[in-house]
This record gives sequence, C-alpha cells and structure tokens, in this order.
Amino acid sequence: MVREEAYYGRGTAVWKECVTNKAVPTSEKVETNAPVPATVATAGRSGQSSSRRRRTNTATPDADASGAVAAVGAAAPGGGTAAAGGSNTGGSKGTTANVWLEAPPSSTTLAAPPPPSSPAPPAVGRPLAAAALSASAMVPATTNAYVQESAHSGEVFLMEMLASMDQHMQQLRETQQGLVATVEMACRRALGRNFVRLVLVGSVALRVETPGSDVDVVCFTRRDGAEAAADGHYEACGLPVDVLRRVHWALTDLVGQYADHGANFSMNFIDDARVPILRVLWGSSIAVDVSVDQSRPVDHVRWFQRVGAAPRPTAPPPAVAPLVTLTLRCVKWWLRQRQVPRTKEGGMATIAWLLMAVHVCSLPETHEQAIISGQRPMVALLASLAAFFHHYAAMAGLDCVLVFAPDGSSSEFRQDRNKNAPPRQDKSRGPYVANSPWGELSVLDPTREGIESLDLAPRLPPATQLLLSHELRRASERLRRVPKGRELSYGDGRRVLEEVFEPLAEGVNNLPSFAVPSMGLMGVLLLWDREYKGVGNVELGIIDSISPRPGWAAPFLHRADDRSELYARLLDVEECTGRANLKNTHHPEVVLCPCHFICRVNVEKDGRSWRLDNEGLERLVAMRRYLSERTAYHESQEILKASATKVEDLSTSASSEASAENLAKLPSPSRATDVRTSRTP
Repeated sequence: MVREEAYYGRGTAVWKECVTNKAVPTSEKVETNAPVPATVATAGRSGQSSSRRRRTNTATPDADASGAVAAVGAAAPGGGTAAAGGSNTGGSKGTTANVWLEAPPSSTTLAAPPPPSSPAPPAVGRPLAAAALSASAMVPATTNAYVQESAHSGEVFLMEMLASMDQHMQQLRETQQGLVATVEMACRRALGRNFVRLVLVGSVALRVETPGSDVDVVCFTRRDGAEAAADGHYEACGLPVDVLRRVHWALTDLVGQYADHGANFSMNFIDDARVPILRVLWGSSIAVDVSVDQSRPVDHVRWFQRVGAAPRPTAPPPAVAPLVTLTLRCVKWWLRQRQVPRTKEGGMATIAWLLMAVHVCSLPETHEQAIISGQRPMVALLASLAAFFHHYAAMAGLDCVLVFAPDGSSSEFRQDRNKNAPPRQDKSRGPYVANSPWGELSVLDPTREGIESLDLAPRLPPATQLLLSHELRRASERLRRVPKGRELSYGDGRRVLEEVFEPLAEGVNNLPSFAVPSMGLMGVLLLWDREYKGVGNVELGIIDSISPRPGWAAPFLHRADDRSELYARLLDVEECTGRANLKNTHHPEVVLCPCHFICRVNVEKDGRSWRLDNEGLERLVAMRRYLSERTAYHESQEILKASATKVEDLSTSASSEASAENLAKLPSPSRATDVRTSRTP
C-alpha cells in the first residue's frame, strides 16, 4: 500500500444554484450580456461547436463526467436553496434513486415515497428500503405534535447558512462558466488534434461547493494515432508539465488580444509540484485549476456518483438535496471556516475528509436518526453533523483504517494494531516507539485496489493530530448543547452553531517560512517533549527567527518538515490569567522544527512579561486537558494489552506443561528393550 497525498487537497468546495423547472444549461447558454469580460464571453461562444464535436469524438465512459463548461452551470441536486429554505416546490421524497435519505423540502408536510424505479447501484452502508420511509413509518405518531412545532433557531441558522452560500455562488456562476470556456479554447489552440476533452472534477462536480472554492478541471490529451483504451483514455501526448506550458502560452496570447481586461486576468504555473497545476485567476475571487491527464479525480467523482453521494450530470436533478450531500457541504465549510490545514500545508486532503463523512452517513445509527427527523430536514442535518464530529472526536477516532467495499456498498472503520514498523528517527516523536500514544489514520482510496491501494491520509505529526483532535472535540462538545426540542431561550441553538462555524483569522494555523520585525511578536503553541517520553506538553513560545531548509521556496512551512529550524523562546503561562514569563526551569531558548508547530496565537508585551489573549488561552487549556486524557487512555490501553498478553502466556504455559506430562507417561524405548532382554532364558 502506498501512502500519498491527494491531488486536490484544498479545503474549499462549491454548490450549484437552484434551477427549478428549467432545462439544464449547456455550453451554448453562456450569457453574453452577463457581467463577464469580452474575452470570456467570446471564448464561451467559440467553444459551442467544438463542444458538440467533442461529444461526438470522445469515448462514452467519460460522458457522465465531461463537459466542464456545461457542468459548471448545471442545476443543483434539488437546489440548496430549496432544501435550506423549506420550499414546497417540486414535492418531497424519502430516498434518492440510490436509496440515500433526502431532506424533504417542507418541515410540515410529507409526500409518499416515489414509485420504485429500475435497479440502481448499491449505496454505501446499509441501504434504506422505500417502505421504511413512508409517511407513517418515517415519524412515529407520538412525535407528530413535536414535528409540527416551529423550527428552533439552530435550524434557521443552517437554512440561512446554506441559502447564503447558494446566493454567493449564483453571483459567480456565469463568470466561472466564461473562464472555463476560455481555458478550453486555449487548450484546443495549444493542442490541436491532440486535445480530447476538458473534464470537470473536484468540488464543483460533486456539488458540494462553498464560497471561496476553485473550479478544478482536467485536460485529457492523446498522442497522434493513439487508440482509446478500454476505460476511454488515450495515451498522453507528452509530459503534463510540457502540456501545461503550451496551454499557458496559448492563454497568454488569447488574453493579450483584449487589453481592456488583461488587468483582471492572471496565471500561476506550479511546475515543481507532484501534479503540475496551471492556476488561472480572474480578479481575486474566481480561480480555475487545470491539470493534465489525471484520471484519479475523474474516478473519485464517478465513485461518489455511483454510491449516491453526488448527483449524476446525466440524470434529472432531484427535487431536494440528499442529506449526505448537505452533510458533505457543511463539513467542507467547517474545514474552511476553522482553517483546518490543507494537503499542501501538511494536513489531510479534502477528499479524505469527504470519505470520512460518507462513512458516518452510512452508519445504521445515522440512518435511524435521519428517519426520526425526516419531517424536519435541518434537524436531520444537525444529527448527521453531530454524528460526524462525535465519531472522529473520540480518543481513537484518528487511529483507524477506513476501508470501502470495491462496489461502495459498505465501509468499515477498523482498528489497526500493526504498528511494528522498523525503527526510524522522527524529531516530532523522538526515536520510534512501537506502542506510540498517537494515532495512525489511513483512508484507503476506494477507486484503487490490491497492489494499487492508495492511502489518501498523509502521516500526521503529533502536533497536527493534536490540532485536528482539538477542532473535532470543540465542534462535538458544542453540538451536544444544541437543543433537541423546544429552546429554553430562543437563540440558544443559533449561538451554539455560530460557535461551531466561527471563522478563524486567515493563516492562524499556518507557519510562515520567514519572520521579520514588521510582523510583530509571533506567538505559537508548540508540542514538545524534551525527553521524548509520553505525549509531550503544549508550550507557549515566541519565534524570533526561522531558517527554512535548503531549497524550500514556499511562503509557508510544511507541518511534517523536520529539517527547517525555528528559533524560539518558551514561556510559562498562568492558565487563570494568561500572563506569561520566560521559563526558569531550563534555558528558554530552543531550536525546534515545523513538525512541532500546532498553531499561532496572539501574544502582547505586558511590561516585563507577556499576555496571551483569551482565544489562545482557551486553546492552550483545552489542548493540555486533551493531552492528559490521551495519556490516561494510552496507559489504560497498555494495561489491557499487558493483561491480555499475560493470560495468553499462562494459557500457552499450561498447554506446554500438559504436553510434557503426557510425554512422561509414555514408556521409554530403552527400558522396554531391557525388560524383554531380562525375560529371555
């Protein structure tokens, strides 16, 4: 099994706008009177006939994922606004075609389930039968009075949050369409007959887009005279970095023809990454990331569509958004709001987080709670979100292997006790310890099997694990306070959810690769264990200077980096006041590595001492409490292992003694010979 970072690890995504009773738009419907620059509108028109030719000449297996321009403007899976706002338009359903539970559009009415359709691919986890979702079975009669009550403030908050995201994305949709059309025109000009298709992937294709998302597309090429393989792909016409360089030149020439709009257009060619990317930007809010001949993103989109976690572009949009899709969207928004580290920074790939959410949505207990809350869609969404955070906030929540069945019909989150890796030196953990108190999370790619098995979760240093566990526990603890029924004081539920999705300052969880006096004091929380014993301790430090490892050019440092150096002073903190002074138990100046970095905090000079702000103090206290609990948990697990080993040893010893006794009772061959000899006359 190979452990590898995913190709699109950004914690951003997108959501399709609601288009009710309207044909799905195609690339021919890119508006020319929209607030889009001339170069973008022209590109959209120029791509019409070529788009039709592309559908004729390309192989059919990718038809459900191709057509990037049309897909960017496609209708939502029922529309986020409809699901969020409680509109009765379009009726209501109990299950999707792939038997995923949906959130009915109304909180007071419930229609009968749809008639059975043709067999569909199995959903992830235990499927829900349509009969179990009838109006009489979905909500017990004793709860009808409760369901008819008005929504509490937490439900209203989720409705408003989803509707606000929808509105934001609607304002950008036409410009995104035009920019994708411009990219497609540049690809055709640069590659000529070597161009095959431009495929929409990532969050836009999955319909889980949020504000600030990028549009991800893959340009597929073919070598002259190459025939299509069984999966519809061709032999590439060259190295991806060379192809992107040609597209970059073509885009430069294309945009250069429109001097009036050149100021808004920019590009960033990332040619030294494992997967080269051409980032095309319009202004500061719209970006299209172009990669070349990458099949994994397409496979992931197909997998989510096959298990019912994302709508198929060839199928009519459902009347309401599936509950699993809403859950994925909210999880992605939480990742962005809380500045959870992304792949390029040393965190987990977004695709890994989405698979973790799909697993929780497929659990029987999540289904049961969704059925009970079926007439109140936002209550069902709250229950699904709570299940996600409770599951992974547990002490062993990030110490397992997530495996999906090859057909996506089931998933398993199993413990992995095979930690007997060869000894290695890790400055964040010290010398390798077989029974490490820290977890080892693996999320296996469901589209790869056997020797191609791929781990989408990178090896997380303890400091990064601590940050992720803290954020998961923070959300879990707050969701437990959301009122289940009537609120004692209206607004309690809203206040709790506002805390869950409270945005953090940009860069608070990133470590810059430089430190200059103009940046002021750079306070940080560090996970450090001087003697490499146990789980370590959370220390408050002030970074004086940073020395990146040779060859590192990014403006941030990677969280797994154990070669760059941080020159810091450690402080003792009074947890009741936040006042801090230089450590006096040992020399306060230390040299650490980015792998020890947890997050940044605000520290201000206060006379001869310093003072940590309230938010930083809350993080420090919560993380130290978690470390104490993790130490106790690890010690209890070690005691259980020792007891089990002792019982096994005693059982083995008793079995060996019994075998020895049985052997002693057997006659000796030499003695038997002597007896026969003595009786011979």
